[in-house]
Amino acid sequence: MLNDLVAIVSILSSIVSMILAIYAILFSRRVEERLKSNFLILKKTMEQNREQAEACLYNIDKEAEAIKNTVADSHSQIHQTLQMLKKEK
Repeated sequence: MLNDLVAIVSILSSIVSMILAIYAILFSRRVEERLKSNFLILKKTMEQNREQAEACLYNIDKEAEAIKNTVADSHSQIHQTLQMLKKEK
């Protein structure tokens, strides 16, 4: 009788262990799929941010060149004006 009880408990614990193992495998697959999905979303977001940063830097370069040219033109005009004022004196 005691041997039968030990055998039944052993069989039940083995079945429960297999069920838990299957559940753990299924759970880990769901977690893996979620992590993969999150990674792909993060990758896409980072690529979009990189593209926006590159576009922003390109615009900054263009504006910096325009400012540089404006300053150079203004400097030249001021220099010419000062030269004209010197000649008038």
